[in-house]
Amino acid sequence: MPFGNWVHASCALWSSEVWEEGSGGQIRSVDKARQRGTKLKCFGCGRPGATLGCHKANCPSNFHFPCAYACGSVFTQNREMYCRNHRNFATDVLPLDRASFEHQKTLRIVDKASSEGGDNFPCFRVGALVVQSLGNICTESDGFHSKHYITPLGYTATRIFWSFVKARTRTLYILKVNETKQSEPLFTVRAIDNPTVVIQGKNVVEAYNNLMKQVMNANKHCFSNRDLFSRLPMKRKGSALYGLNGPQFFGFGLHHVRKALELLPGSEALAVPLTRKSSVYRFCYNNPNICDMTELQRRRAVSAAEKALENSSGSARTEGMSAVDKSGGSGRITRALVRSADEDVGFESGSVRTKNKNGELTFDKESNQAKYAEMKSVPLENRLAAKRSHIHGWGLFTKVDLARHAMIIEYMGEVVSQSIADKRERAYEMSGIGSCYMFRLDSQRIVDATMIGCMARFMNHCCSPNAYAKIITVETDKGLEKKIGIFANRDIGGGEEITYDYKFAVEDGSLRCTCGAPTCTGRMN
Repeated sequence: MPFGNWVHASCALWSSEVWEEGSGGQIRSVDKARQRGTKLKCFGCGRPGATLGCHKANCPSNFHFPCAYACGSVFTQNREMYCRNHRNFATDVLPLDRASFEHQKTLRIVDKASSEGGDNFPCFRVGALVVQSLGNICTESDGFHSKHYITPLGYTATRIFWSFVKARTRTLYILKVNETKQSEPLFTVRAIDNPTVVIQGKNVVEAYNNLMKQVMNANKHCFSNRDLFSRLPMKRKGSALYGLNGPQFFGFGLHHVRKALELLPGSEALAVPLTRKSSVYRFCYNNPNICDMTELQRRRAVSAAEKALENSSGSARTEGMSAVDKSGGSGRITRALVRSADEDVGFESGSVRTKNKNGELTFDKESNQAKYAEMKSVPLENRLAAKRSHIHGWGLFTKVDLARHAMIIEYMGEVVSQSIADKRERAYEMSGIGSCYMFRLDSQRIVDATMIGCMARFMNHCCSPNAYAKIITVETDKGLEKKIGIFANRDIGGGEEITYDYKFAVEDGSLRCTCGAPTCTGRMN
């Protein structure tokens, strides 16, 4: 692992946070499991680092892998561990040779910092210049790049150059790109032999010229001063006095550094100007991804649209009573959504209907079970994300491509009875929440995600939705259970927002719709 850390292979593979990506042996979230293990002690040996917890609910037992086996724990094919007291709950138990053979595999731990494209890169040297940090590209500011050079905020480098303190002596300079209070770039040069003096400039050329003035002043007695008979050398004239210009002195104009800067995350912002007067950088080595440029334009459009909204608290369902007052509609938003969910997903089986060889309709329950298992096999944060939406406030976006009828997410929350849901509805309206995070599970139970829920509640309304809700029955550790699944209505590409039709009931007033779809009716009910 990075920074000299290490883990036992078996302990890592059987931890609840860790999951294996594909068949290439890459395992993720190991660092998260390792951090959790530092706070837990093994019930077998009493030492910290126990990351294997008993899968039985409310069981506090935690073990190391060898300690778990020594204490009589069992392991299942679903990568679950049950302690000795709850081993009767385990199904499909693996023998020890099958449970422990994983340590023979070649494992590659994916580092979070390197996979997210952070600033964790080895510094490289180009002549007398050593780049310590490439910095970060400012996507919401145009002052940190020009037509020909990228000058990212936080850029740090060191260069060996002539000193302005002692003539004919070289010293080490620290070069940085900082930010002023007005969010403008500030280029600084600090010499090791005189650290109290900081040479600054609003641009890289100004900072370099200010340095050269002091260097020339310190070495002026070393030149002949136009004396043709002097043994001292004559002073050279020209802008490139030492064979360098400002961008080359800092490193922005060097080919190797420039190529690395064009690979920084957020480089697409350099090709998408904020205003008409903004400079557009000309890429030389790596052109930005068109999809990333489109996504950036969408985010900027969302930010601009939010400023015009009176209420940007989140999804349209979180506006509560204020949304109804503005539209003149009724205040029974929660009740309306419960009814519409019942009408939209009223069939209980939730199975996919297919035709058999005789042409008769059958229900494919195995398909829903497989889709549910596939959806649960990948962590939620690796599939979906909550971002600002151009429709309204926050929205739910997918990070991966989804096929038609693929299960996107399970709508989770607190399962309550009809009477409790009625009381909560009145309490929400009296408190001003006015939330409508309720979905009907069946005729007696309702899922309330107002206080306890997941990312599914961020889904916004759209008149042309790309998803639909459906009640399915799947097999879990507790037996057969009904689940509210959100499925793709069509093929959905990575980065798209997940939307579905709220199907609000028609009431006295109307709720304004801002989805912007070609078939938008302008109202949600």
